[in-house]
Amino acid sequence: MAKDYIVLFSGSNIEAGRILFDLEEIGIRAVLRDQQTSAARSGFAIPATADEAQALVHRDEHEKAKSIL
Repeated sequence: MAKDYIVLFSGSNIEAGRILFDLEEIGIRAVLRDQQTSAARSGFAIPATADEAQALVHRDEHEKAKSIL
């Protein structure tokens, strides 16, 4: 399943959240991958400066999704 998704955007959580909102507006359901939150839930610590999130889209919708960037 993970190989079916492509990173559309990498950046701050706020920017990634906005991109997910814009994608939903054009009918694309994206996935938000937030390393810091995932690490905290798992009991690991990563530096607070690592504020990076990724917006992932399904391979079949990647071309359409690029239009919102």
